[in-house]
Amino acid sequence: MPRRPIVGGNWKCNPKTLEEAEKLVSDWKKLAHFDKRKIDVFACPMLPHLMQLKPALERMGISACAQNCSKTGEGAFTGEVSCAQLKDSRVGWTLIGHSERRTKYGETDEDVAEKVSQALAAKMKVVLAIGELLEEREAGKTDEVNSRMLDAVIKKVKPEDWRHIVIAYEPVWAIGTGKVATPEQAEETHAAIRAFMAKTVSEEVAEKVRIQYGGSVTAENCAELIKKPNIDGFLVGGASLKPSFMEIVQKSVPVPPLKKPKFSKVKDLDPVSKGFNVMVKCVKAAEAVSEGMWEATVGDETGTCIVSFRNQDLCGVCKEGASLRIQNTSSKMIKGYIRLQVDKWAAFKTADEALDFTVDTNAKLNVSATEYELVQE
Repeated sequence: MPRRPIVGGNWKCNPKTLEEAEKLVSDWKKLAHFDKRKIDVFACPMLPHLMQLKPALERMGISACAQNCSKTGEGAFTGEVSCAQLKDSRVGWTLIGHSERRTKYGETDEDVAEKVSQALAAKMKVVLAIGELLEEREAGKTDEVNSRMLDAVIKKVKPEDWRHIVIAYEPVWAIGTGKVATPEQAEETHAAIRAFMAKTVSEEVAEKVRIQYGGSVTAENCAELIKKPNIDGFLVGGASLKPSFMEIVQKSVPVPPLKKPKFSKVKDLDPVSKGFNVMVKCVKAAEAVSEGMWEATVGDETGTCIVSFRNQDLCGVCKEGASLRIQNTSSKMIKGYIRLQVDKWAAFKTADEALDFTVDTNAKLNVSATEYELVQE
């Protein structure tokens, strides 16, 4: 099963005022058109703003996520916020292990692992950030660093816990610098992370765990990155402080592959047909049957039926002998007899090329002449 994409915005210690934060969420709302069934989205405002913005974010389908949590429980820990307290405040996600916490505040791999353990115990979901410094990349230690950071967490959690963890790979040298790993570089590292998870945890966990890319992600470069098979979304920094963050979300939603429509035969039409596609010839031109309603007889080599529509312009298409392509239609019962109904959702047009079959006009094969039990609309 494909992994659902996940995109998050880490606001860090921004913006300065609650008013600015509310304005950003309002700007997002104007653009927040994404299919919530196909992508997960979260935002990490700074803690004083988190609870104020949470209701508005959630109405847009965006989860509120903390930027950090304590490695301890409640008690004499000035300045800390425990995972249980976050969960009690209805905050279901937390970011853990961001490079700024590791490099500026001295958090060790063991500290990060303990925080992950605390979050899972509080039944929170975790975005686990890992990534190498520039000197580590230049020394060829990218995979070594990522493996070391992951290994500390692997030792603290159970294999089944990984369904609650998202890995966010952020090359530190690319964060906020404007530099970005090429799609090939990012894919190579993500593939190595997945391979390490398969080796140290299990193939099943490795296949299912989602891995985000972070590091100067923008609306301009995300489309190429998301195409890579091991990149499952993004952890976005500076670009998440702009309305265009919604473009990143929208571009991360998988585009369903185009499928050629499947066409049926007239004989397959029944009283409950929906989404019915058929290639037919018109054997009796359209004529008015009531005010605002026209009908024509169409058919193929398996029989004929009556098609009805309210758009008078279609009379110019539905002329005797015309080859027609009718899509996404449905059955309609009129006094117990079937009509192929063309409404505003259907496509009714001339076929791309003339159809080479002969319509069987045998009265016994007229689907619309078969009486059914009247169906109440």
